[in-house]
Amino acid sequence: MKYKIGELVTLSAAGKLREHNHGFTTGFGIIMEYHYTHAFPYKLRWFNKNKINKEFTAKEYELKRYKVTK
Repeated sequence: MKYKIGELVTLSAAGKLREHNHGFTTGFGIIMEYHYTHAFPYKLRWFNKNKINKEFTAKEYELKRYKVTK
């Protein structure tokens, strides 16, 4: 498991290219659960302008750590 529960993430370049991630390309997510046996093991809560507190699942390569900018 690369990301810990509670960690902030955003979509990687590979994740943004996937059509099933439409609507989640902006904003950030919080890792809520990890199930290594699932096809999409990371369960997140996603936050952006259009999706507030929406559930979202992803594979590890689709995510990267969120960097806070000032």
